[in-house]
Amino acid sequence: MISDSDALKIAEKIEDADNIDIKMTIEKAATAGYLGEKHFYCTVIEEGGLTHIVPEIFGDMNKSMPLDNLYFDIISKALDHEGIYISLAYCASNLFIPDDKCSEIIEYDDYDLDEDEYEYMVEYALITADEIKKFRVYAEEGIASPGRTDDVGLMVNIIDGHYKAYFALRSTDQCMSSFRVLPFGMDYQKEHPLSLKNPINKILIEMIGKTLVLKNE
Repeated sequence: MISDSDALKIAEKIEDADNIDIKMTIEKAATAGYLGEKHFYCTVIEEGGLTHIVPEIFGDMNKSMPLDNLYFDIISKALDHEGIYISLAYCASNLFIPDDKCSEIIEYDDYDLDEDEYEYMVEYALITADEIKKFRVYAEEGIASPGRTDDVGLMVNIIDGHYKAYFALRSTDQCMSSFRVLPFGMDYQKEHPLSLKNPINKILIEMIGKTLVLKNE
């Protein structure tokens, strides 16, 4: 597993990257439908951190919309205002995926409690458009993962003519029609679901780094 410092370096490199190909990254992310479900590719952020899918802007939340010129025209306009959020990675607990379908199986080894205090092993499937990994950790360690309806990705907008990106979690519940975007930070403890030191987030950050499409590369 990568270290805290390596995860921070990847995050800072992506956050400072001015050559993210937004269109191709969204098109690539759209191939990583979670558990066979069609996901929303990317969402437009409004003031306060709530986001809306593009069809919702046209008054029909349930309408299927192709990734065409109109779609990307809306995305382009949003980048100049509050920005967009691109879904790039998913985490699901106890999802059965054969080991041979995973590019890597990672077992957490930085435990704080005594060995006899651990009883329940949790296995997480971490999914991007490029790969699937497994992460195993004892539940008693208290490491929080994204929720069942959450995903991890990037908030992106344009500041002074340059892209600025931030790792974030997009969250909802059954009572909300809109998603809320919550940025990651270094100030949280490693157990926190928004911590850059959280081992699940560190793995997802590394995976997202490989998923992004950059211009001139």
